[in-house]
Amino acid sequence: MSIRKRLLIWLLSALVLASATGGYAIYERTLSGVNRMQDYALEQIAYSMEHSNMFVPANFGEEAGSDRDDDQGEGDSDGDGFQFVGQVWDGSGKPILSSSAMSPLPRFDVEGLATVEWQKRRWRVFDLKFKGKTIQVGQPVSVRSDAAAEISGNALFPTAILIPVLGMLIWIGVSYGLRPLNQVASDIETRNADSMQPISLNGLPPEMVFMVSALNKLLARLSNAFELQKNFIADAAHQLRTPLTALHLQVEIVSKSESRADMLEAIASLKQGISRSSHLVEQLLTLARHQQVRKPFQSVDLYELSKSVICDIAPLAVAKDIDLGLDGSGSVVVDGNEEALRILLANLVDNAIRYIPEAGRIDVRVESGESAAVLEVRDNGPGIPEEERERVFDRFCRGHGNKEMGSGLGLSIVRNVIEMHDASISLQDAREGTGLLVHIEFPR
Repeated sequence: MSIRKRLLIWLLSALVLASATGGYAIYERTLSGVNRMQDYALEQIAYSMEHSNMFVPANFGEEAGSDRDDDQGEGDSDGDGFQFVGQVWDGSGKPILSSSAMSPLPRFDVEGLATVEWQKRRWRVFDLKFKGKTIQVGQPVSVRSDAAAEISGNALFPTAILIPVLGMLIWIGVSYGLRPLNQVASDIETRNADSMQPISLNGLPPEMVFMVSALNKLLARLSNAFELQKNFIADAAHQLRTPLTALHLQVEIVSKSESRADMLEAIASLKQGISRSSHLVEQLLTLARHQQVRKPFQSVDLYELSKSVICDIAPLAVAKDIDLGLDGSGSVVVDGNEEALRILLANLVDNAIRYIPEAGRIDVRVESGESAAVLEVRDNGPGIPEEERERVFDRFCRGHGNKEMGSGLGLSIVRNVIEMHDASISLQDAREGTGLLVHIEFPR
C-alpha cells in the first residue's frame, strides 16, 4: 500500500472517529440538558396545578402534547403519546382529573421525581401531595431521547457535510506533501549507471533530509567502488600487458630454439615470466579484495599471528640463508581482521626477504605500549631513501634501481590494511645505520 493511501486511510479514519466521538458527546450533553429542562417543566406543571383554583382543566396537556410520540408502546390508546400527562387523585385514591379521556398511567407510589416503567416503556414522573390530593405529571423518556437526537443531528449536520470536503482537502494536502518524495524518485529514475552525483537537499522537508543524506552517502560509496573497479581494471590491463607480451615472445623463442641449450635457457626465462605474472595476478586480486573493504573485527593476538606468518615464510628465508626471528613479550591482542593482518605482515616480511642480500637478518617485534600495540619489521638490507618513503605506498611504485621481481603492490596492500584498522605506519632507518624499520601502531 502506498504512503498516500496509508495517510488518507489514517487521516480520514481519525476524522470520522473524531466526528463520531464528538457527536456522541454532543448527544449526551444535549440529553442531559433536555432532561434537566423537562424535569423542571414537570415540576412547574405540577405546581401550577397546585395553585390553580380548579386544579386542572379536563383538556390539560393537549396543547402541549399535540406532537404525539411516534414510538408508542402496546396499549397506547390511552393517550400516553402526549408529551405531558397530568392526573389528580383524591384522598381515597379515586382519579378525579386527567389530561386525557382515559388515563394512560396508573398511580405510582413515588415522591418527587422518579423514573418508572409501565407497559414496557420508561416514564419520568413527578408526584406532589396537596390538601389530601395527589398530583402526578408524567412524560415518556423516549420523547426526551428523540428531542436530544434531533438537536444533536441539527448540530452535527454541517460536520457531516464537511467530511467529504475535508477528505478532498486532505487528499490534496497529502499529495502536495509527498511532492518532494516524488521529485527525488523521479531524479533517481532518470539517472544512468554512471550518475553518482549527490541528490540536492534544497527545498526538502526535514523528514526527508536524513533519508536523502543517507542515500547520498550510499551513492558516494558506490561511486568510490566503481572508481576503484575502473582503476583496478585499468591497472591490471596495464601491468599485465608487459609480462603477457614477454611470455608470448618467450614462447616463440622456445619454438625457434635450434639447440637444447638454447631451449632450456628459453624455458627457464619462460618459467620466470610465468612466476612473475602469477605473483602480479595474486597481488592484484589481494589488493582488489581488501581495498576500501570493512570486514568484521575480532580479537587478534599479534604475537601468535606473527609466529604463524614466520612459520609460513620460513622456507623462503632459509633459501636465501636469512636469519628470520620474532621478538616480543608475549600475547598482544588488538581488534582487527585476522586475514587482513596476516596479509599485511606477510607482505612486509616477503618484501624484506626479496630486497636484502643473502645471509641477511630480519627481526619481527611485537610489544604492547600504553596506548597502542606495536608491530615492527626490521631488516639490514639497502633500505629506502627518505625522499621515496611516501611514494612507495602508491600502487605499482618500485624504488629506483630495484632489480628484484615484483609488482609494486605489496606496500599498497599494506597501506589499505593500515587504513582499515585506523592504524599508523612509518618507515625509518634501522638502528644499525643500514636497512629499513617498518613501525606500525594499532590504537587500543
